[in-house]
Amino acid sequence: MTSHYDLTGFQRDLLEAIAAVEDDPYGLALKDYLDERYADPINHSRLYQNLDQLANEDLLTREELDARTNKYTLTDAGRQLLQRQVDTLTSLCPKARHIAVRGDK
Repeated sequence: MTSHYDLTGFQRDLLEAIAAVEDDPYGLALKDYLDERYADPINHSRLYQNLDQLANEDLLTREELDARTNKYTLTDAGRQLLQRQVDTLTSLCPKARHIAVRGDK
């Protein structure tokens, strides 16, 4: 089973992007999401090579939307990996846990 620490930071960010992008998380939508968060633009080759690696690890699935566009969704393993990381970070940050439970800011 792949763990959070087996992945690169970029791959972890890609999983987060897939979970965060509403509608159909296709390649360019994921790139746009990450471009807003990274100082330098994301290279197409880097994006698609890492999406392929995550698919090979069974953390996401790729479904054809049309002849040129694929939609990416998290598998159960991908969602569980993200949830384990959320649980870990929440347990390390008591104030964050309190905010998450109560919905305070």
